[in-house]
Amino acid sequence: MVTERRSRKKIIILLILILAAALIFAAVRFYMSGQGTERADDTLEQMEKIIPGLYADTDISTGTGRDPLAALSVDGLDIVGCLQIPSLDLTVPVTGKKMDEKGFATWVSGSPVKGRFRISGNHADVYRDLSSADPGDRVIFTDIDGVKYVYKVTTQYHLKKWDKADNDLILCYKTDDDTDFVLGCTSVI
Repeated sequence: MVTERRSRKKIIILLILILAAALIFAAVRFYMSGQGTERADDTLEQMEKIIPGLYADTDISTGTGRDPLAALSVDGLDIVGCLQIPSLDLTVPVTGKKMDEKGFATWVSGSPVKGRFRISGNHADVYRDLSSADPGDRVIFTDIDGVKYVYKVTTQYHLKKWDKADNDLILCYKTDDDTDFVLGCTSVI
């Protein structure tokens, strides 16, 4: 009997330790998931002060900007604009150079003026909900001059060679070494 009680106590203690370890692991992951986005939030705050009408809501494009895109140095980063998808509650600064920091998307090629404008992001970070976008959802890119380009989501697909995509705006992230998930968008004039 005494041995059984000791065994039960050991099992209970072991289960409590396992539960505590799982809670600590979950707390650390939660804390780390928010790290790195602070710089992106600070960058957006600075962009709001510099870029005219950054968050003005519109359903149509507001003009034609520069081609190629111009960059603005914000907090030591080359920023080319801001990407917003209101239906996903997504607002991220877009850099001119790829970054490994959380909270940023990157301009890869093309332009909002000439089309085939490609912006990549990290699926685990800024594009985690990208596949939830529905056809017709608005996507807005605002360049550093405050010119807005409004798009609507038209398609989602996986693509081996992104350059075969024929959309005005292409939002993408890597799903594996050979494939990108692509959200194709058409310009709203």
